[in-house]
Formats: sequence, structure tokens, C-alpha cells
Amino acid sequence: MADLTIDTVADTARDAFYITVGAGVIAFQKLQVQRVELTKALTAQLDEAKGSANGSLATAKDQLGSVSDLVEERVKVLEDRLATIEGRFETLLAQLEEKLPEQAKALVDQARELVARAA
Repeated sequence: MADLTIDTVADTARDAFYITVGAGVIAFQKLQVQRVELTKALTAQLDEAKGSANGSLATAKDQLGSVSDLVEERVKVLEDRLATIEGRFETLLAQLEEKLPEQAKALVDQARELVARAA
């Protein structure tokens, strides 16, 4: 059996120390690589989520614009119809006014003036 000397024990201890430090460095490097890979993966997922959210937002804006245009169109149609009804109503009132006696005509004129001021 080999003689155990202080030099042999010291060399063995130094070799064990170097092996431990080397294993620690390798483990640290592996952790660094995993951290970088995880960061890349999370960044890619975040970018994908941002793209999806931006796409959804753009779609929502387009749909809102379409709804807004449709509502505006309907309001214009409604305004046109109301203007037509108002014109017909004015015509009917004018015809009715012609058939009224003079005193009633004066009352109708006053009522129209009050309505015009209220509007």
C-alpha cells in the first residue's frame, strides 16, 4: 500500500478542491445558460402575446368604426325621415289653418311661435 504522507494528502486535498471548484463553475455556467434560454422563451411568449393583443385591439377598433359608421348612417336616414314627416305635418297644419276662422288662426300662430322659441 502506498505511503500516506503530508504531500500525498495535500495533493489529494488540492485535487479534490480543484474538482469541487470546477464542478461548481460548470454548474454555474449551466444555470446561466438555462437563465438565458428561459429569458428568450419568456420574451418570445411576451412578444407573441403583445402581437395577439395588438391584433385584437385593431380588430376591435375596426369593428367599432364599422358600428359607428352604421349608426351614423341610420341617424341620417332617421333625420331625413323626420324632415319628411315634419314637412308633411307643416303642410297639413297649413291646410287646417286655412279652414279655421280668423280667431283660431291667431291662436295657432301664437302656438307656433311658442313652439319655435322652445325649440
